[in-house]
Amino acid sequence: MRQDRRTILVFALLYAAFAAVGLWPLFGTGGFNDATFGIGMVIAIALFPVTAIVLTVFAPFLLDGRVTKAKMPQVARRSVEQIAEREHFDFAFAAWNGIESAEAVTRLSRRLHALEITHRFDGGEIMVVEDAVRWKVAPVPGALRIAGWVEAPDPETRAMIAAAVEEFLIDELGIRLEKLAA
Repeated sequence: MRQDRRTILVFALLYAAFAAVGLWPLFGTGGFNDATFGIGMVIAIALFPVTAIVLTVFAPFLLDGRVTKAKMPQVARRSVEQIAEREHFDFAFAAWNGIESAEAVTRLSRRLHALEITHRFDGGEIMVVEDAVRWKVAPVPGALRIAGWVEAPDPETRAMIAAAVEEFLIDELGIRLEKLAA
């Protein structure tokens, strides 16, 4: 907030200086009549963008030597503050029931769309980014398996997303899953 006040003050001072330099000779020599008033208004209006440009160009010198950086969005700030851990998951189909891995991921994308969960489905892979939580699911080529990962600040959220994918495969697609060897 202090930086904003400083910027406004420097802008006002620059504008006043430019206005004095531009308008003083006009009114000093021509007096105050309709013609000089019209020209003075044009100069006064034109000085706003000129002052803004000069302030932007010379900001490091005029604003106490500090150039303000754009503030990070709230989502990015949370992501930096809470470094998310990534957990991988892998589900293998126990028996073939007519649904291939790619088809399972496609149906999961349709289900996410029906639930109005914003996601990207590109190249057969699902990518979801929601606040500080990110996850991805993709079919494993040449196998009856899907694999993915979850990034979230807390382990409960990571476990919940992996369990939701597993539940979708079992309950909605009727796929029997098998444990993978470690």
